[in-house]
Amino acid sequence: MIIPHLMFAHMLADYTLQTNWLVTRKGKSWDGLLLHGAIVGGVSLVALVSYLDVMWLPLIVLFVVHTTQDFLKVYLGPRIDVHPFFPYMGDQVLHYLLIVLIQLWVGDRLSPGPGAEEIALMWTGAALIVVTRFYEVTWWANWPDMMAYMNHWQLAGYAERVAMLALAAVGWWFVAPLCVVPRLVIAYRQGSPIWQQRRGLLEMALGVVLSVALGIGLRAAYAQI
Repeated sequence: MIIPHLMFAHMLADYTLQTNWLVTRKGKSWDGLLLHGAIVGGVSLVALVSYLDVMWLPLIVLFVVHTTQDFLKVYLGPRIDVHPFFPYMGDQVLHYLLIVLIQLWVGDRLSPGPGAEEIALMWTGAALIVVTRFYEVTWWANWPDMMAYMNHWQLAGYAERVAMLALAAVGWWFVAPLCVVPRLVIAYRQGSPIWQQRRGLLEMALGVVLSVALGIGLRAAYAQI
């Protein structure tokens, strides 16, 4: 199975390695789109370098299709009278669909295929990025009124979501939600209780659900080792 490798590569290239400068450049010039596409393809190549005898053509297709999808989002997104969140999520869903289609294309032709340890490592890398940069970008990039809030609590949010992910991964999911207590206390002492901020409370609750769910998924992956 190569879905974990491609998901890790996607999360790394689309979030951790996609800077604000590159996002802006993609919207202004074709070279920004090509640079981002090359980063996606390059990271995917590194993740699957042991299987290039089978993966070289699918990786070329990944580069071309991913770059084309991003061009369509940049070109069509501003011309559609909907909230930016919808073109953004539509673009992401298409990227995930492409990963699934590449998996179906490759099938079981990798010989030998990735071991359980390698798969678990890739899932772990992807999950760590999801609870940090993916989660952060998905909120503040598409909801401008959340930018100040997300920037203020960036490190605290990272720490609590990674901690909840780790606790759930080792089977302690039932105590993981307690990781938000320090942020609740700090916010209260600063005079802006999070439970009085509807959007802030929703952000925290979604972080708990996402982190615990991914941690339980990782525990299932580790059980295969």
